[in-house]
Amino acid sequence: MAEVGPLAITAHNAAQAGYLARSRAEQRGVHVEAISVTDGGGNGAWSVTMTVPDGDVDKLTEAHVDEDTQVLHFRRRR
Repeated sequence: MAEVGPLAITAHNAAQAGYLARSRAEQRGVHVEAISVTDGGGNGAWSVTMTVPDGDVDKLTEAHVDEDTQVLHFRRRR
């Protein structure tokens, strides 16, 4: 097993950051064994580290999980 990260993910909270990173990786065929999420310094940023099988490290690197994973913030009008 290999640890990859930390990756910067923008999300509302730690649970959502983990979900976004895991789902994006799995959509690209990467099996995620474990995931760790810590505060990334505010402004909705989270640091995500994923544990993946050694054979999936290259696939995860090529997936660019942190570059296209973001939460869209919509304003509600009253």
